[in-house]
Amino acid sequence: MSGAAVIRSHNRYRQSANLAPLAASQRLRNAAQSHANNMAQTRQMSHQENVNGRGTVGERVTQTGFRWSAVAENVAAGQTTINQVMTTWMNSPGHRDNILNGNYKRIGVGISRGADNLLYWCVVFAR
Repeated sequence: MSGAAVIRSHNRYRQSANLAPLAASQRLRNAAQSHANNMAQTRQMSHQENVNGRGTVGERVTQTGFRWSAVAENVAAGQTTINQVMTTWMNSPGHRDNILNGNYKRIGVGISRGADNLLYWCVVFAR
């Protein structure tokens, strides 16, 4: 399971909605992976991180040096496949809105397995 495969899945949904594909960003990947690792370590799915002084997605992305004008993230825990996590997100209005937001141009993906053996997913979108 790779971040590239998650990005391809996002872009298939965007293509079916006549939206431009999202381009991978290493800085957004770094922010997403750091947050996925934190969720796995703490065994808590959350948009808020109180470790390392990076509480919000905007703060985490800014610390990577990415200059953004719009930013959002989708998180999930427990899904074992890309299809499962994408179905979860597409069935949630807020997460679906992030995936199909034409304002976002870049994406980064993080996936981490916790000691509880769950997968923790984080996708960061930005412009």
